[in-house]
Amino acid sequence: MKRFVFPLHQIRAWNATRLKLEETELEALVDRQRRIEAAYAQVCADRSDLEQQTLRQPLIEATELGRIEQFRTYAMTEGRRLLSAQADYAKAVAERRGRIVELKRKIALLDKLRERQQAAWSAEEAKELQAAADEAFLQKLVAQRGMVS
Repeated sequence: MKRFVFPLHQIRAWNATRLKLEETELEALVDRQRRIEAAYAQVCADRSDLEQQTLRQPLIEATELGRIEQFRTYAMTEGRRLLSAQADYAKAVAERRGRIVELKRKIALLDKLRERQQAAWSAEEAKELQAAADEAFLQKLVAQRGMVS
């Protein structure tokens, strides 16, 4: 009897490797997305703090007012840049998750196919084993009858 061989084993293994790679890359993207969110929150907090400090000051010099406006402009520009980057990463994360779902689906399909092929192989092996047992029984029966005659 020959042993069971699943011809699509290499494809399943390749898909499993790709899945691990995609999951690792997804983790990196999510981590980067969280850092961008934290940076955006920090820029917003710094801007809010500056505005609160400005409101508390009884007198503001022109040079200080210029620096405050410069920082507000920087905070707005940086905030827009971070929001744009955050949207880009959100899109990349969604695409990566879609690829992961597709790979998991392919792997599950290959596993199901393997199970079906193995069940068919097992049934065929059982038939062959039964046929061999029947043949051995018949040979033994013929041999016994040959001795009796």
